Amino acid sequence: MSLLSAAERLSEPLDWCRRGWFSWLVRNEFARATLADRDRRIATIACASVLVAALGAVYLPVLLFTFGPILLGVAHVAADVRYLVLRRKLARWWQSSIWVGCAALIALRVAEELGWLRQIDRVEFGFAAALIAAAVLAGLRERGSAARAVAAGALLAVATGCALTQPRIARYVFLHAHNLIAILAWATLFRANKRWLLAPLALIVSTAVALASGAMYEQTLASPFAASFHLHVFTVSDWLAPFADPRLAIGVTTTYLFLQSVHYSAWLNWIPQQEQPKRGTPTFRMSMRSLFTDLGAPGVAAVGLAALAVWVGACFDLHRTQRLYLSLATFHGYLELAVLAFFWVGGSGPAEQEQAVHSEAA
Repeated sequence: MSLLSAAERLSEPLDWCRRGWFSWLVRNEFARATLADRDRRIATIACASVLVAALGAVYLPVLLFTFGPILLGVAHVAADVRYLVLRRKLARWWQSSIWVGCAALIALRVAEELGWLRQIDRVEFGFAAALIAAAVLAGLRERGSAARAVAAGALLAVATGCALTQPRIARYVFLHAHNLIAILAWATLFRANKRWLLAPLALIVSTAVALASGAMYEQTLASPFAASFHLHVFTVSDWLAPFADPRLAIGVTTTYLFLQSVHYSAWLNWIPQQEQPKRGTPTFRMSMRSLFTDLGAPGVAAVGLAALAVWVGACFDLHRTQRLYLSLATFHGYLELAVLAFFWVGGSGPAEQEQAVHSEAA
């Protein structure tokens, strides 16, 4: 039995549950209309995801911080690669540059974790700047805008200069700003109907502002889950937002956890649904076939083994495994920035490009 056949067989119980769930939902006129319209459905799911993420950030901060990357991290990095690179028709030299750049960034982190290199921040920012510069050139070669290329190059030069001057601060800035990239990509590149973007984006912005202000500070500290798995939210805030004012620190920390959850939702749910060639919702079997088409059996196996390694590692040392994953996965943030720069300079997004062969089979 092939790996695809085994995966399809495992998806059958999920599709059975899906059919039962949908047969119950379509009895409601609003739910039926929402399911039938892709843009409306994604906007509704996005709003629900944002509300759940906000509640989790306020009342389950340590659980989100610990288990979000453990459970969803590898899958969302794979989605990055899948929807930003593998599904796009990119020039061979540019795609090769992406793989080389990502490999170099991962190698730097591996060397740091093994103790072979110390204080790699400046070197890492240098490699990341080179990858983004290659993206600007690639976008320009795709008959892109020279004015945009100059603007992107100037912005890159300023950002790189600041990062090399203050690498520690730059790491904190990138850590928090990275969570916004998926939202930006979803809203600009994957071409959802802009009218249906307004409600989710307004909800994301208003919730982030409310959390960052410290308005939910007392609720977070009063939550029975403010401390879990030998970790307190104050300890988490020392890592994510080392500010002297505890209200500000907790506010920034819960904002980070909220936006990280939204980031995962965007890559694992909103963008995949937006990429569907048909307006209906795909079955689990269809999604599995699409995954194998994009990654191939070796790629799916590699992603599965990586996820399994993280889960098994978490069983032995939860916090060390989470920290190691976050370190090694940092490359994907630079990858997102590079591909966004490529599409912006090139003047087109994934929705304007002809898709590589990705037909969904029923």
